Amino acid sequence: MAPVTLDSSSAARVRVGGRESIAFAGCDYLGLAHAPEVREALERGLARYGVSASASRATTGNTQAHDELEYDLARFLGLEAALLVPDGYLSTHIFLQGVAHACPSAIFDAEAHVSTRDALAASGIEARSYAFCDAVSAAQACGNAHLIVTDGAYPVMRGIAPLPDLLRLVPHDGWLVVDDCHGTGVLGARGRGTHEHHGIADARLVVTGTLSKALGCFGGFVAGTRAMVTQVAQRSRAFAGSTPIPPALAAAGSAAIRLVEHDGALLARLHANLARVRGVLRSAGIDAHDEPLPVFAWKAADPDAGDRIHAELLDQGVLVPHVRYPDGLGSYFRLAVSAAHDDAAIARLETALRSAWRPR
Repeated sequence: MAPVTLDSSSAARVRVGGRESIAFAGCDYLGLAHAPEVREALERGLARYGVSASASRATTGNTQAHDELEYDLARFLGLEAALLVPDGYLSTHIFLQGVAHACPSAIFDAEAHVSTRDALAASGIEARSYAFCDAVSAAQACGNAHLIVTDGAYPVMRGIAPLPDLLRLVPHDGWLVVDDCHGTGVLGARGRGTHEHHGIADARLVVTGTLSKALGCFGGFVAGTRAMVTQVAQRSRAFAGSTPIPPALAAAGSAAIRLVEHDGALLARLHANLARVRGVLRSAGIDAHDEPLPVFAWKAADPDAGDRIHAELLDQGVLVPHVRYPDGLGSYFRLAVSAAHDDAAIARLETALRSAWRPR
């Protein structure tokens, strides 16, 4: 089955093949990609800077918008400093490239995102895996590793990394690297991410991530101590040699962060919708997890049945992607919940699932 092509989109709806559907898809968990304040900041940035920075940040491609977004990211995450990078996929790669000279070995969660595995392979650091979200397995694999690398949240795998237990394994001169693409903006009382969820504040913590999911914008980041961020900026060729995100998008990112910081109702709505959708799925006979993560994944009896159910849901005006992602998990439904979903959207999902879903 080919990926869905969108004709247009709004915070909770899309047009596919000329027909409007409610979208339980993607990663815009707080609905910020279409927030008026974010779009207005983007438009002001376009007027001020144009479309592209047109150069590396190490030469003439740095702007006040990039510097302000780094400041805003660090404040939002509760960390000393942040480095803005071109996208989330590159964030861990850029960090590792900046510290590889001082880190001969690392361990990583066996289910870490492919970007982490690619980054470790490219870094030249000797790396070995430990079992999914298993601190005991990590302790057995640790040895003299300077780095432990893990995703913060695993929405498809239904897990949140045990950061406090992993941090106890990190030497005083090492780092716990948390790829928090799915935790940032979602987990913790203020949406700061998996480290806030666990109540962690430590100089050995490094958070890598993206603005393209819950923050609704674009770009990646590396955040932690000021000394670490400075070192990565000075030593990473991928950072120095790449063009940054357009300055207008950096301005939009700052606006999105301010919305999350000042509108506590956003996160509250997301988690209220998450609870409602969990109930809808369970009433349809689908095994829905209990984690505070806005993605639910499940399998059909076989891939062909999944494609058929996906098409039936779409015919009823509900988009729930049936994906074949190169993550080793095969085909599965991936339903994403957003703060932008209203009562009518969730009711439509319930009606469509009752009609289309046949429990295995």
